[in-house]
Amino acid sequence: MKVSVYPVGSRRFVAFVDENEIPIYPLANAFIYDVFLNASFSTKQRIAQELKIVLGYFESHGIDLEKRIAAGTLLSSTEISKFFGQMMLRKDSFERTQRISIIPSVQSKNIRNAIAASLHDSCKVSVETRSGRVRTLRKYLEFLFSHFHGDQFPPQGLINAFETMCCKLKAKESYTNTKSSAQPVELVESVIPNDIYQQFLQIIIPSNVNNPFKSSKLRNYLILSIMEQAGIRRSEVCKIKISDCQFHDEYNKIKVYSSPDDKSDPRINRPDKKTGRSHMSGIKPSLMKDIEFYISHVRNKFTASKKHDFLFVAEKNSHGTAGLPITREMVNYMFSRVSTSLNFKIHPHLLRHKWNERLSEIAKKKGLDREYTEDLRRNAMGHAPDSQMGRVYNDKHEQLIAIELMTTHQEKIDGSKE
Repeated sequence: MKVSVYPVGSRRFVAFVDENEIPIYPLANAFIYDVFLNASFSTKQRIAQELKIVLGYFESHGIDLEKRIAAGTLLSSTEISKFFGQMMLRKDSFERTQRISIIPSVQSKNIRNAIAASLHDSCKVSVETRSGRVRTLRKYLEFLFSHFHGDQFPPQGLINAFETMCCKLKAKESYTNTKSSAQPVELVESVIPNDIYQQFLQIIIPSNVNNPFKSSKLRNYLILSIMEQAGIRRSEVCKIKISDCQFHDEYNKIKVYSSPDDKSDPRINRPDKKTGRSHMSGIKPSLMKDIEFYISHVRNKFTASKKHDFLFVAEKNSHGTAGLPITREMVNYMFSRVSTSLNFKIHPHLLRHKWNERLSEIAKKKGLDREYTEDLRRNAMGHAPDSQMGRVYNDKHEQLIAIELMTTHQEKIDGSKE
């Protein structure tokens, strides 16, 4: 069983298929387009991959979920616990036995236990991944229960038992081995140290002798600069169109919006804006003029670029992709090359965090209050109206200011900086 992605007209679909690309698990396929009909394509892909793992687990244990739910034979507490224990691990470690072979020369039981525990911990996935798998199982079971019993009048005892089972799964979804799931903001002065940040701004310039790219220097400079100046995501920069750029008036704005089923996008894995509001992002007018130059003198050289309006295109034709819109993987490659040159790991979202740091610093210098700064940030980032991300960034900045004030005060009392 595998998850296949296929296009139908301008839209893309995911489906469970066998080795011959023949659809299987019809109810599982129906589940994705019933429960997650209005979700983004990337969400449908994620749910499909999670459900593949879930179905694979139960199949390996001889449990047919469809038959069980249809017959009203629900999952027991023991079956749920065993499932939860397996979902804590990476999928490539599922086939490992619970008994871990230890070198016979290790006589100490404590050492053997410590080695076994260490090997087990190294296979664990994140809490979010584990919770997602359990949540997908619960939603799938709810879908099956509705499918088999929704148009009937099942006994109240069965309804109560099913609700109890779902409550047990919900408890597993939110389970954590820490007392509180709330995590403090990481109080570092900067996600990218200022000296590294300045080096980054310099080496991405096409004419810089330390520029890490052998080709496509102008395109890569524009992509990285837009992400740095506008604070937009990797997917958002990949889907920018020429018509989204403001080549008039202030020469400094780019439209950012969602368009998951864009008929003009030839990519199977189409990048799209994350949930949130459409908004305008700002860049320097000089960068917009560089974009205009790129369109006229680089992009227009590729025949395939005339078939679509996407701004940034592939420039190598190793797979017949020259002139086609760039992919998110290509952006990741750019960051990996830059990171190697800087000897500092920079990824797309780190630039977004840096943008928010700079906004906090500028707002402080201008004397803007907290709530107004949060509104500015929410609008500029395209966050949903009820998003708390702006508050998180503001909290971090204010905590750093408080630490700075108290440290300065303590130095005055002590009469020393030591």
